[in-house]
Amino acid sequence: MAVPKNLRQPKLGGQPEERQVKLGADPESLETQTIAWHFHRLDWKHEKWGWEQLGAPIWRQILAKLISFEGLTWAMLKEQAGGRRHGTNHHSIKIAELNKTARDRITQLRLDQYDKIFSLRLSNTIRMYGIRDGRVMRLLWYDQYHGTKHEVCPTGE
Repeated sequence: MAVPKNLRQPKLGGQPEERQVKLGADPESLETQTIAWHFHRLDWKHEKWGWEQLGAPIWRQILAKLISFEGLTWAMLKEQAGGRRHGTNHHSIKIAELNKTARDRITQLRLDQYDKIFSLRLSNTIRMYGIRDGRVMRLLWYDQYHGTKHEVCPTGE
């Protein structure tokens, strides 16, 4: 009995030792890709950095800012500088550099397989944090406390 075409196994071609594993994209090329957003990791319930507490006007500001970032490549975004120290506005932060509350929350959310999060500066005191996965920013927290003892990452001031 013949197997219908839609149920046949695809032909792999070549001998097993001749097959090569295709590696992921060159990390350098990821910097030239435009930014994309994922919202499924939003930490809705966190008492300080949760998204549930935000009202419509703040959401509109956030969406406007995210839309303005969408046309940028990751390299362009990371080149933006400003603030008091004129450092980079947007950058990676090692999980170990976050405050204890943030490190504990990373563990509770089962995200401790990551060693960094990415910080987006929206204003002097507002940051958004997420996990960068290739060209995608998986948004996690909205932190309106930058520069205070309640912030995700201490500024050392």
